Amino acid sequence: MNYLKNIKRSVFWKFILLYIIKPIYDFVWTYIINIHAKIMLISWKPKNKDYFNLNMNNQLIIRDDERISNVANELSKICTEDFLNKSREEMKTNSQYSQELFDKLDNNTKEKIINFASSELIINTVARYLGVFPVLSRIYFYHNIPNPNGEDEVKAQKWHKDGMGYKGLDFFISVTDIDLNNGPLFFLKKNNPLGSFSRIENALLNPVRGERNKISNEEFIKIYNKSNIDSIVGPKGTCVIVDSYNCYHKGGYLLKGDRIMLRIAFDTIDSTVLNFDEEKYKSDSIFYYNKKHISSVNNKFLKFLHYKRSSFIKFFRISQKLLRFYQLLHFKIGSRNEQQ
Repeated sequence: MNYLKNIKRSVFWKFILLYIIKPIYDFVWTYIINIHAKIMLISWKPKNKDYFNLNMNNQLIIRDDERISNVANELSKICTEDFLNKSREEMKTNSQYSQELFDKLDNNTKEKIINFASSELIINTVARYLGVFPVLSRIYFYHNIPNPNGEDEVKAQKWHKDGMGYKGLDFFISVTDIDLNNGPLFFLKKNNPLGSFSRIENALLNPVRGERNKISNEEFIKIYNKSNIDSIVGPKGTCVIVDSYNCYHKGGYLLKGDRIMLRIAFDTIDSTVLNFDEEKYKSDSIFYYNKKHISSVNNKFLKFLHYKRSSFIKFFRISQKLLRFYQLLHFKIGSRNEQQ
């Protein structure tokens, strides 16, 4: 067993993954698992050709974009002191440091968010990164406060990747000004060419629920120095686009104040999000928001974007099996083989 672990730490194994296994699997993922999404992308002819260019990276920070700022400003108006006070009291009562508030927004605001998430600008950006047409899987509207229990960083506040799929893309849009005191999202700038076929080896020992495969700050900086880390620190409307399945990130640890963040997540049909959570995210809704019934949506691209699922993948539990496949082949990142 130790022999196999040593192989998976080696430059030789990294080479095999990067130049043999991953290119073959990229083809299978694109042209077999996601063939319908690939055909949809080929036939996608948007009037607006604009997009945010990630330049083959799995993260990008956007500042001073009027279209994103308009969304942030619209949501900021809703976050009155009464609105936030009620949320703060609910979190303190339940000893929580984070709460999801999308369900508390009025339907008109939800409609505007979904229209933005369904715009050609956003679809173009996600489709160019994924190489297939995406599925809009989740929309969150987070409110974070300092932990009422006074704890240090916990759960998603520690370094991690979201192990729920092969590729995805998330838009994190700040609705409040964010500094180092009110929980910025931190992310690794260094691109990860192995993506889901790699993970940092020394995760937390004896993790509590929600901290499996999380990495401490001490372990993370043994591998990546601070020049390789960026954050969403900046004024309201600052946005980070990140593949949370492939890019290490953390966030939401507040010393003081509030952090309000909109997160729009895109997936493909092999993601466990679209299979594990089918009962939570019904086929006629996106994160609690009931849209028009699928039969009333005539645009085939919007129908795919909002509703696409695979009963075959769900029935045969393909998503879970693919995750185990990635884990079996993981290149084990450690300070000895990846220090930057």
